[in-house]
Amino acid sequence: MPTLNEIEAALEAGDETRLGEICAELHPADAAAAFVALDEAEQERFGHFLDNEALSLIASHLPSPESADLVANLPETDRGEVLGGLPDDIVADIIQESDAAQTEDIVRLLSSEMGEKARRLASYPDDSAAGWMTTAFATLRENMTVREAIAALDAIKENTEVLARIYVVDDYGRILGKVRLRDLTFNKRSVLVRDIMDDERLAIGAMADQEEAVQMMVKYDMLALPVVDDEGVLLGIITHDDALEILEEETTEDLERAAAIGGDRDEEGYLKSPVIAHFRRRAVWVFFLALVAILSGLVIFAYEKLLDDVFILAVYMPMIVATGGNTGAQAATMVIRAMSLGEFTPAAFTRVVWKELRVGLALGALLGLLIAVGSWLVIGNFFVPGGMVDVPDGLSLGKVMLTVGIALTVQVAASTFIGAALPMLARAAKLDPAVVASPAITTVVDVLGLLIYFQLAALILGLGG
Repeated sequence: MPTLNEIEAALEAGDETRLGEICAELHPADAAAAFVALDEAEQERFGHFLDNEALSLIASHLPSPESADLVANLPETDRGEVLGGLPDDIVADIIQESDAAQTEDIVRLLSSEMGEKARRLASYPDDSAAGWMTTAFATLRENMTVREAIAALDAIKENTEVLARIYVVDDYGRILGKVRLRDLTFNKRSVLVRDIMDDERLAIGAMADQEEAVQMMVKYDMLALPVVDDEGVLLGIITHDDALEILEEETTEDLERAAAIGGDRDEEGYLKSPVIAHFRRRAVWVFFLALVAILSGLVIFAYEKLLDDVFILAVYMPMIVATGGNTGAQAATMVIRAMSLGEFTPAAFTRVVWKELRVGLALGALLGLLIAVGSWLVIGNFFVPGGMVDVPDGLSLGKVMLTVGIALTVQVAASTFIGAALPMLARAAKLDPAVVASPAITTVVDVLGLLIYFQLAALILGLGG
């Protein structure tokens, strides 16, 4: 398979023939990936060297900003041909990336029907179900015969993205059911469509969130998902390949928010995104979490005397804090994943947090016991006799280890409770649960863990803070 280096060499040499041969050998998706890896000057030459049919195929696999740039750099005559070879949803994405003047130019180059479709699709929010749909679908009427249905499909086959699922609609365009192409193929030509169609009318509203659309397609194992308006009229369909893109986008968004990266993701990719864009997306959260982390220092400062009196407590501070953060993040991950898969809603709050609290208590008790007993044996046999660990008069090492064990148990239980509760509360408040994931929860439980640890130490050891 040709490499990116070969493409760059052909561009450098101005070898239009060789570049065409290379792209003919590549799948359009691979050619698109190579295009994205080129710098801006190379991308512009790439667009001028290839024929319009190849450019249309490649542009349909590019991120929206790259598609818009590719089309914008072409001569007007070529631009119209390339746009005409693209699906309506891809043209709509290009329009969304263009300013008003460029949009008018794009619509002018399209047929009136395609221009109207693309403009209408571009009017929907890009994270809505309708923002992902295509209008290249097939419909039939229930009173058609199989012969009439096949003839109707033959007339539109080149402009239809999915023929495996064909929707049966009434006179107003509302879904009555669907029929498969194989049902038409293997039935007598005189059979009516109503006799072989199923009455499944599963569909999603145009303004529903894109994540809801993916969940619905996964739940019902759908090859395509119909999108309808408020009156139930069929507007378009979301295809399986678009569902995969939505899933990738949602997963990336959740991962970024879990890492305290805010703002909208730049579709141009990591290397082409400006430094200032990365700075803006990270700065606010990093600053906020840094401020919250100061609370940990204030807690330590408040219990300075306790640490002076029993300095061995300092040995276990990082472990208490880190274990709480880890278990809290685990609980949050489990809950966010389950909610994303639609396994439960915020209405199940009590059941979920009670379950996680029990898990936390079990984990905490086990860890607390192992750490306390293990530390007591190791420190008591190897460190105390040599005077390397100083335990104040009137306090036994066992009592100190008991403090550590109980504190660890309480910290883990509290952290799993918080890790489960916060994402569900965020969802109930119409926020993305990922915004309260790993960094936020870790910072909160860090402060809480120190408070638990020092307060229990003061109570059990009978010392003031």
